Amino acid sequence: MPPFDPVLLVQVGVLSPAQFAEAQAWQNQKGCPFPEALKELGMITESRYITVRSQITQEQLLRDWLTSKNHHLDLGLAGVRPPHYWSQAELFPCAWQDQQTLVVAVTEQSHNHVAQIINQIWPGMRVVPLLATATEITRLIVQLNLGKQLVISGAITTQQWQDILEIYRRTGSPIGQILTRLDYIKPQKLVQILVDLTGCPSYSNLIGTPVWSMDADLVRRFDPRVMASQLFIPLNQLDEHTILIMVQDPLDMRVDAQIHKQFPGIEITKVLGTESDITYLLDSEFQQLFSWQAVYRLAARSPRESAAQVFTPAQILFGYVLLVMVFWGLLNHTSFTLSVVMSLVNLFYVSAIGFKLLLSLVGAVARKHYVDPADVARLTDDELPVYTILVPVYNEPEIVSMLIKGLGQLDYPHEKLDVLLLLEEKDRVTIEAAKAAHPPQYIRFIYIPDSKPKTKPKACNYGLAFAQGQYLTIYDAEDIPDPDQLKKALLAFRHGPANLVCVQAALNYFNRDENFLTRMFTLEYSYWFDYLLPGLETLQLPIPLGGTSNHFRTDRLLELGGWDPFNVTEDADLGIRASQRGYTVGVIDSTTYEEANCRPKNWIRQRSRWIKGYMQTWLVHNRDPWKSLTTLGLGNWLAYQFFVGGTIVCFLSNPILWLFFIYAAISRAPWLEQLFPGWMLYISLFNLILGNSIGIYLNMIAVFRRKYYNLTLYALLNPAYWLLHSAGSYMALWQLFTKPFYWEKTIHGLSKVGHGATPLGKPPQPQGN
Repeated sequence: MPPFDPVLLVQVGVLSPAQFAEAQAWQNQKGCPFPEALKELGMITESRYITVRSQITQEQLLRDWLTSKNHHLDLGLAGVRPPHYWSQAELFPCAWQDQQTLVVAVTEQSHNHVAQIINQIWPGMRVVPLLATATEITRLIVQLNLGKQLVISGAITTQQWQDILEIYRRTGSPIGQILTRLDYIKPQKLVQILVDLTGCPSYSNLIGTPVWSMDADLVRRFDPRVMASQLFIPLNQLDEHTILIMVQDPLDMRVDAQIHKQFPGIEITKVLGTESDITYLLDSEFQQLFSWQAVYRLAARSPRESAAQVFTPAQILFGYVLLVMVFWGLLNHTSFTLSVVMSLVNLFYVSAIGFKLLLSLVGAVARKHYVDPADVARLTDDELPVYTILVPVYNEPEIVSMLIKGLGQLDYPHEKLDVLLLLEEKDRVTIEAAKAAHPPQYIRFIYIPDSKPKTKPKACNYGLAFAQGQYLTIYDAEDIPDPDQLKKALLAFRHGPANLVCVQAALNYFNRDENFLTRMFTLEYSYWFDYLLPGLETLQLPIPLGGTSNHFRTDRLLELGGWDPFNVTEDADLGIRASQRGYTVGVIDSTTYEEANCRPKNWIRQRSRWIKGYMQTWLVHNRDPWKSLTTLGLGNWLAYQFFVGGTIVCFLSNPILWLFFIYAAISRAPWLEQLFPGWMLYISLFNLILGNSIGIYLNMIAVFRRKYYNLTLYALLNPAYWLLHSAGSYMALWQLFTKPFYWEKTIHGLSKVGHGATPLGKPPQPQGN
């Protein structure tokens, strides 16, 4: 390896000739390396020196190597010599590149004799050097010393340290996250040990001292999402060449890389804090920004995509003109007007039902969303990314402990889970219950500022600012997801098209046999998620998402603007918005079990919110019908109208049609025959029989994939169940005008069936009907 000629620093303009001469004189006087002379004279920091050298010679930097997803530090290599050996040699063996090549971190001082030192230990080995500062080498040695110190302090046993190293080799997760998120050691204890090993001060020891301060302007030079995901926050600039930052893991070179993007070559002094400390400081500094973004980000960026405005002036004008025309027609041409209105309602009604029949038939034979269990088994822990789980919880203290227990059953490395429990800051009873449950360290509490609207999507938007994961999903507090759901979602993204932004898992109920409502709810959800949504996916049509268990690419979710906090079915709206932006939504063959509403009043409140959200979504995406038509295409646009709009029309018109039929059948009033032409009555009768027959049939086929055969006969009661939908629909219509953003809170924990009960029946099978 040819030595580096410092004259090149003058040629590239980093040093002036005078500075170069001064540094050479200092080097000769002190007998120190040239980079050390530059540092002592305050000309260039060591970090800046190796950065410039790397740019000139194209040698790779240690910090860049460590931040690559394809590289993992192998601490076992350095174990062949005591830590002080590597400290004196100023190098550190990092990993095997192949059987004959070793990747080694070196300083400027050790660069020229690294091959000689390595070949004393591994004869004949080729060496690939990584440029590093002495401080960076020290950090690697600290990591090597960490296990010894943990064992000596009694924090862990020798066997536990070996287990931790095995997890590290298998997953590539940072040692600090393995230690804390798997509950080997408390975060505060780890900070104390790292303080002793590194000499870095701790956050708690600096508070109240003259050194402690936070420069808000400095902090805002960095992306808060990057700081939240990589767990660091800059505090202040100590002088022209040194910056003070707080970190959770002093050995995480990704942080150094982020700092050097803003301040190339600056010296970094680190303060140690826990993940909770950094999250708290970020929340304090950016709370106003995060809160504003959670509420207004979508409305500010794209007002026509937000439900913040319920009706646009054009929609109000259209509705007014339509009502005037109908009333004028009723006054002047009663029979003709009623015939036209009834014809349109009947046509839309039967078309919507027929469209759902088509989707169900297509969904019955769809297989593309099934994931081969062998593919799941072949996934290795080191290739799994960090996965964020948002769990909004409001006024539900009784199920928090069960929620935490349920999340622990997920088949995913816990050190790669980033679970954010979203708690309203004034919901003290739930906050205290969550604290009393002593959740594991991979669960963080995010306190949502009290503001309007108080909705689930606003809470999720706020939590999104703290997400660390490459992928993200949402679970409700009572959810019981299949253990392998995250892995199935990950495979779906890998095997799916580049524009796949989200995959939806199926929802079903663990208390399905509790009463009439839970049985009908189970039939409805089985049909919806096992037949309708696979049909939409197969035909590549827009998919309105469910309220939970939808899995996103985090970066694409941010690009879409997150959720609309003014839409009370933010999930359905987001699915349609994604389609309008050219993205696709898929489904996966995994199920999350929830608690089905078992009380009528609670059920109607919940259903009214869902239908009100469908009304909001239909209004939002029909503000510019021509643009929607050209963006989505005719097929997708019609599918959206029939699927979302058809659902609203069916529920609102169903009791009216039934009342007309019952009145006509009982009274046989002659004025009806005069008012409506005969063909109209026959169409209505045909629609009544056919529409309800199809509805019953669709609920009947819902039992087959999950083998819920005991629910088959309950499908005959579907017309009665639809009347409950209609009650909720008229409540939704009233609230659309009176309180459009009001969130009808669903009360959970009412079921007599235990939350942890094993759902009966079987998950949907590829060979099913």
